[in-house]
Amino acid sequence: MRNELKSLFEPESIAIIGCSPDKKKIGGRPLDYLLKYGFLGSIFPVNPNYEIIEDMQCYETIMHVPSEIDLAIIALPQKLVLHTFLACIKKNVKSVVIFSAGFSELGEDGKKDQEQITALAKKHHIRVLGPNCLGLFNSSKRMYATFSTILENEEPLPKGKIGFVSQSGAFGSHVFTLARQHHIGFSHFVATGNESDIDVADCIEYLVHDDKTSVIACYLEGTKDGKKLINMFKLAAQKKKPIVLLKVGKSDVGMQAAMSHTGSMVGSDSVYDTIFKQYGVYRAETIDEFIDVANAFAQLPRMKGDRVAIFTVSGGVGIMLSDQVIENGLTLPETPKEVQRHLKSIIPIAGVKNPLDTTAQVSYMPTLLEDFMKAVLESGQYDAAIVFLGFSGLKPDSLATKLTSLMHMKQQFPDIPCVMVTLCNPEAKKLIHESGMVLNEDPTRAVKILSAVNELRKSKNHLEEMSADEGVRVPLDRINQFISYSSKKALTEFQSKQIVSHYKIPITVEQLALSPTEAVESANSIGYPVVLKGMSPQILHKTEKGLVQLNINSDQEVKDVFNHLKTIIQNEEEATFDGVLIQEMINDHSIEMYVGAKRDPIFGQMILVGLGGIFIEVFKDVSMRKAPVSPKVAKEMVEELKASQILKGFRGKTQYDVDSLCNLISQFSFVISMQEGVLEEVDLNPIMVFEGRKGVKVADALMKLS
Repeated sequence: MRNELKSLFEPESIAIIGCSPDKKKIGGRPLDYLLKYGFLGSIFPVNPNYEIIEDMQCYETIMHVPSEIDLAIIALPQKLVLHTFLACIKKNVKSVVIFSAGFSELGEDGKKDQEQITALAKKHHIRVLGPNCLGLFNSSKRMYATFSTILENEEPLPKGKIGFVSQSGAFGSHVFTLARQHHIGFSHFVATGNESDIDVADCIEYLVHDDKTSVIACYLEGTKDGKKLINMFKLAAQKKKPIVLLKVGKSDVGMQAAMSHTGSMVGSDSVYDTIFKQYGVYRAETIDEFIDVANAFAQLPRMKGDRVAIFTVSGGVGIMLSDQVIENGLTLPETPKEVQRHLKSIIPIAGVKNPLDTTAQVSYMPTLLEDFMKAVLESGQYDAAIVFLGFSGLKPDSLATKLTSLMHMKQQFPDIPCVMVTLCNPEAKKLIHESGMVLNEDPTRAVKILSAVNELRKSKNHLEEMSADEGVRVPLDRINQFISYSSKKALTEFQSKQIVSHYKIPITVEQLALSPTEAVESANSIGYPVVLKGMSPQILHKTEKGLVQLNINSDQEVKDVFNHLKTIIQNEEEATFDGVLIQEMINDHSIEMYVGAKRDPIFGQMILVGLGGIFIEVFKDVSMRKAPVSPKVAKEMVEELKASQILKGFRGKTQYDVDSLCNLISQFSFVISMQEGVLEEVDLNPIMVFEGRKGVKVADALMKLS
């Protein structure tokens, strides 16, 4: 993919079709930017209305350009795009950026034209960015193939290590401008528009391999290919390139707006959230957080632990920062006693326990901040630091002294991330940025930055997913049992449990009876007491219809209950009677758990774990992952539940067999992942988890087929 997109991101030659000598027009801006910033390649203006533009020959059509073209920019009205794109194909252009709007975002006619472009691109192996896109730039190549006004400012563009991909050009321009005001630069900027061909996942893959990019920032509304996006998240994790992502469309209204904007499938936000966490993607909630965290990941070293030291000139701010550090999952260890004594010898009125309050004396004792920081950080008890300096950034003399101290500390403790907090004027911001320090004017945002860096440290590597050979091994004839029931939308409990039992998932002892006589024989074979359940694929919730009867203790009672259950089913309109399930009555002490699966239309099979019975709906205490998962990840899922304390033996109670539960979760996750296109939904509920090491049993199950 990197080689396929090289012509787009690193072109040696660019043709601008619809080029204009007017720098304010869409066809004029890319030419202006390429010349102004010194593009390292050849430029070919194309427009039949001009012979010369900016002292360069202007060609009538792309076919008249005498050289090979890596990248063609189409800046023409929608009605001319398809004909021009066909000419680019004939010219063997390697990649195309289509600025033009009027495609899938406007309705069916535009959608058909866009689909034709997609089909042609695939057929002729030409890569397309857009249509309806703002374009892209690559700062190291001085390549600016965009018509955005964000580059009209004459000031030099800050260089950076952040590769930025946005599905919205306007949003991307806004973020770029905010970042620029804080002297934060990007290695690349790309707006994907309607994504007829190249999408966010493609761009992530390119940036993962780009040596000028260390962090990838993404604005996402939705995706059409969840599997490809996950693979790119995995690749970024393998290459140790963090991804910071702002995903919109949480609410129903927001989802509808995102769908109409990009044409991407937006899907359930909870599933997106799960995917991001599972594959180590940091999800920002606001634009400020998005920019702050991307910059922090690019500039700060990785934290080795969660211990924070706070240095402040304000006792009140120190207290506020302390609260927020704890609220954000970080720790605030007290300063070692010997260090406290040393600091008191320097300035007796200082607060030295952590937060460390140097008081206003820091303005009169030039080395005070450095002395405090050195003594504390040398103790080896801290993994990160926040330095609050009030409004020092508004006073040049005061700032210079403190910045010198912070630079010394950065050199002496290069593995300890430090965030500087002070109010600043534009000159101070530039000075601090050039020093390499990470700055924020808001103490709360500074804490969030360190919390994000800590989350990056903690994010587990979930890439140890086992192959099918390491997971479930099932003969093909067993797998095909799914298909044999495909004439029915839902399977009965008996059918569902028979299927999962073939995958070495333990179920209750049970037999299906089609007559009262068979029911009695089954009950005697299993042993009293027993449970009787009426089976009908049209009745999914048996308890609500009175189709579950517990503690049946005699042959006559079995016959009577059998007939009663059969009558209930036969009286239900359009319900078919599939027999009565005779099941062992479980009296051993156990905890009821739920394990389920739901096929997401974008990301495929998701596995869910929670407290069982009716409590899954009451408490909504659920953990979710993309299937399949290993027993190790299954254990993480269980431990995420509030109910996990019960399983561990709350207040001296006996522990339950969590290991067997985790093995079942993992095994089940392989079952559903192997049947991606067959299973719509599966519930194993309840699963009886027994005490000690007595194992687990699935007591009820429901499968819905696609």
